[in-house]
Amino acid sequence: MQEIWLEGLGLVCSEERAVLQGRALPLSHMEQELLLFLARNPHVTLTRERLLREVWGYVSMGATRTVDSHIKKLRAHLGLMGRYIVTVRGQGYRLDPPEGRILTCCRCADREACGAAC
Repeated sequence: MQEIWLEGLGLVCSEERAVLQGRALPLSHMEQELLLFLARNPHVTLTRERLLREVWGYVSMGATRTVDSHIKKLRAHLGLMGRYIVTVRGQGYRLDPPEGRILTCCRCADREACGAAC
């Protein structure tokens, strides 16, 4: 079982659920995938195009608000922790957790495939 933790947010990848302070978050599958991708790339600005390609699997979409819509919903689910998802104007989004609380990865079956800062 792979778990990625961010200051009280435990993302259990294999079970596709997120728990915030002991409470399960009602994330859609794509919100879950988006959160996981952001968590695997902390402090990295991810363009909308890259997110569409890596998370949704789209090759070329042109102008779309899909990413923006999912980020908005994800921030709402995360409450105060939603502030760690930063909008980089004209570029995309970045997960900026506080220093020292970036990510730990527990019980990874395959640390290479995990991609988190283990």
